[in-house]
Amino acid sequence: MIKHILTLIWNKKRSNFLLFLEIFLAFIVLFAVLTFASYNLRNYSKPLGLNTENVWIAYLDFENVDSLAQIQMKEQLKRELKVYQEIETVAFTNNIIPFGGSNNAFGNRDNGFSLQSYYLYGDEDYQQAMDINLIAGRWFNEEDKQAKYQPVVITKFVKDEFFGGREIIDSVFIFNGEDSRIIGVMDHFRYQGEFSLEDRVSIFYGPTYHEEAKCLAIKVKDGIPLEFEEKVNKTIAQITKRNDFVIRDLDDKRKESSREVWVPLIALFLLCAFLILNIALGLFGVLWFNISKRRAEIGLRRTLGATQANISIQFILEIFSVSLMGILIGMFFALQLPLLKLVDIDNSNYYYAILVAILIITIVVLICTLYPSRQAATIHPALALHEE
Repeated sequence: MIKHILTLIWNKKRSNFLLFLEIFLAFIVLFAVLTFASYNLRNYSKPLGLNTENVWIAYLDFENVDSLAQIQMKEQLKRELKVYQEIETVAFTNNIIPFGGSNNAFGNRDNGFSLQSYYLYGDEDYQQAMDINLIAGRWFNEEDKQAKYQPVVITKFVKDEFFGGREIIDSVFIFNGEDSRIIGVMDHFRYQGEFSLEDRVSIFYGPTYHEEAKCLAIKVKDGIPLEFEEKVNKTIAQITKRNDFVIRDLDDKRKESSREVWVPLIALFLLCAFLILNIALGLFGVLWFNISKRRAEIGLRRTLGATQANISIQFILEIFSVSLMGILIGMFFALQLPLLKLVDIDNSNYYYAILVAILIITIVVLICTLYPSRQAATIHPALALHEE
């Protein structure tokens, strides 16, 4: 049977080459799209480590305001905003806002080993405002204002990559050129986007008097109407004596950041759906053409004792054999990416993409060949030979 099918494929190599080329190109396109999708969706499924719902960010500008006046304004802002019953907490941070697109990073070997991390600042209320989960140690408090060393909270990713299994709480290391005491470890803080990789992140203590404390993170309660934002706006304007600040909903920024990936991802999925539809139509066309041209062959095989199942299996195996060739050649090129490390992503994304692409093409081929092959098997031998 196999030798017979290979002979038939070779005898119709011109028409089968087009089918082979279609399967090959479909596999390559599916592999590329599914690799992109696997990489992003696997990142998306990981916990962010912070909560963006009901959090407003106020971008403040203290330009041309002396340092003492800045401190007084910041303290007054926190004090008066906390009076509102609609507000759960108010925290100061620097201008590195989650999903804002800005980053600060440091890297050094001052500790005798490589230490690299993104960093930002937060005060003693920043943990509550962002709903950050600590897995070891503690968060900043008022006593840290008198600390000898700069307090810092790091992510578990930083701890695992640079410190391993060492006990590091209350240990002093050089972070960003300054002696810093690690007082806590948080599980995650993926502030660069829902589709971003796990980040090395360190948060330094930035109280109200700190020069980097230029943004307010305002955590409001559930169900607060939009009109309340106007009250907050007026309060900030009255205290800072400025109207050029901006208040943004952090959840909106998260959605805007994610939309940059969702839009091309959905577009690529639609492209794949269109491609699969074309494959299906092509397979149907090839099979119906083969059946109409090979009625005499079918009738002769039936007369010689072939069953309906034999006829169906023959047509299915013919198409599967051509499709398998296209898939194998496509796999050869696809496997070059993880082997040669051409793109810096986890190799498992490539392997998932290859498996899913094979599965999709196999299912499409199976669905498209079952009905035409069954129709071929029902051709009566006498009628087929009589037409010939």
